[in-house]
Amino acid sequence: MRLLLYDMGAYTQHDIMETLDCMGIAYKNILYKLKDVSRDAYFEKRVKELLAQDSYDAVLSVNYYPVLAEICHEKELLYLSWSYDSPLSNEKIKKTLWYKTNYAFFFDRAECVKYWRKGYGNVYHLPLAVNTGRLDKIKLTEKEKQKYRTEISMVGQLYDAQLEVLMTPLNDYEKGYLTGIIEAQMRLYGCYFLPEVLTEEFLTRINDRYEALGQKNIKLGREGLILSVAKHITHMERLLLLDVLSEHYQVQLYGPDNPEKLSRVRWRGSAGYFDEMPRIFKQSRINLNVSLKCTESGIPLRALDIMGCGGFLLTNYQPELAEYFVDGEDLAVYTSLEEAVEKCIYYLEHEEERRQIAQNGYRKVCEQFGYEDRLRTILRTAGLLV
Repeated sequence: MRLLLYDMGAYTQHDIMETLDCMGIAYKNILYKLKDVSRDAYFEKRVKELLAQDSYDAVLSVNYYPVLAEICHEKELLYLSWSYDSPLSNEKIKKTLWYKTNYAFFFDRAECVKYWRKGYGNVYHLPLAVNTGRLDKIKLTEKEKQKYRTEISMVGQLYDAQLEVLMTPLNDYEKGYLTGIIEAQMRLYGCYFLPEVLTEEFLTRINDRYEALGQKNIKLGREGLILSVAKHITHMERLLLLDVLSEHYQVQLYGPDNPEKLSRVRWRGSAGYFDEMPRIFKQSRINLNVSLKCTESGIPLRALDIMGCGGFLLTNYQPELAEYFVDGEDLAVYTSLEEAVEKCIYYLEHEEERRQIAQNGYRKVCEQFGYEDRLRTILRTAGLLV
């Protein structure tokens, strides 16, 4: 078997290649930043040249790319994709996903369900994985232990979607409607209703408002509006949680956004995925995961990475987390900001229990979330492995 891999710089690409090496599966990796996920003349030419030069059984990519789907459809070659982003919102996806050459795997079951209901038969649910072998090799020096040691940490963006700017031209009713939606969605975990309440009718009202004010160049799409609201809710949830916790504990934030409003939170800048992040997870007594709100059911890669490092995970409730992990045994789960604070207080005061939970979570991801198992599932589903 020989695979052609597309590498857009995904965090999981290195671990996929390492696992394929261990499995004895040959591959060629193309590292390239697509200018447009639907069309890129240079990239298309390059891929077709490679396919003509050698024999491949399939093309494999992290996330789904319509440009690759088109090429594989034309060449009658299998296209395998495994997405770690959710949702994938490019309109071209819907036009190419039905190709019989596609085998598309999504980590979020709720996203799969939406495609299944529309009749797509080549969409599959597959949770993400973690390479504990790589993470186990990371040993911290005494200096590094001191540098990264903290009570609570969070690694991630703050997702400021500038929704308040977007809402400026709206009337009081429209602002109140959006505000009510945001407040209700913030309080609900495991129930994502934004697509149902941010309707085409409401979107038309917003676009009409912009047009009436002379802003004819501004026209919002429904998917863009939903994503903006989801990011804004995530932004507010992360800010609130960090702010409250920093009143009583040492809280460190790693990410591109400087939280200037959070004077008590220590901002440490962005953290490298392969070198710095594992050290943070290993040395933080509590690692926070606050999922992007539009990830409806799936287990985010961040949660698996934390447990794969042997770190203690405190995360918002996700339906699929509850299928694999036990709250209070493998990790800690919250269903409100108040509960998140209560659990931080409890586990920082119960060190042995905290350590045992972290060890249990690590053992479970070792047993059930390995890359080889996931890749074998992909290849078997596509008929490339028995």
